[in-house]
Amino acid sequence: MNFSKTTGYSLTILTYMVNHSGENVSADFLHSKLGIPYQYLRQILTKLSKTGFIVSSRGRKGGFELTRDVSTIYIADIIGAIEGLEGFNTCILGFQECPFNNKCSIHNILDEPRANILKILKQTSLEDLIIK
Repeated sequence: MNFSKTTGYSLTILTYMVNHSGENVSADFLHSKLGIPYQYLRQILTKLSKTGFIVSSRGRKGGFELTRDVSTIYIADIIGAIEGLEGFNTCILGFQECPFNNKCSIHNILDEPRANILKILKQTSLEDLIIK
């Protein structure tokens, strides 16, 4: 299970914002600090705004800021909003469905670890990612 580049960047952006809480950060500032290609960054910021994780303000001191308390934003929420959680149900071998109407032996071996990873992502909030 790999996350998309967009999800990875989204987590990077939100984690940066958490660790610089109280600051309005502009797209230019995030681009310079995080090195995310500017146009791609703008698309991600728009998506994060539309999904309710951040809000933007205009003006000289405008920028982006988190909309909710970081203890209420879970990693699984972000992944779900950006790419969906269906990736946790896909075949590690790349099959759309298990062949021959049978689950392969790897499928059964990975059920528990996959469920554990999803559980961890559902229990880990952005607050847990604050650098102390």
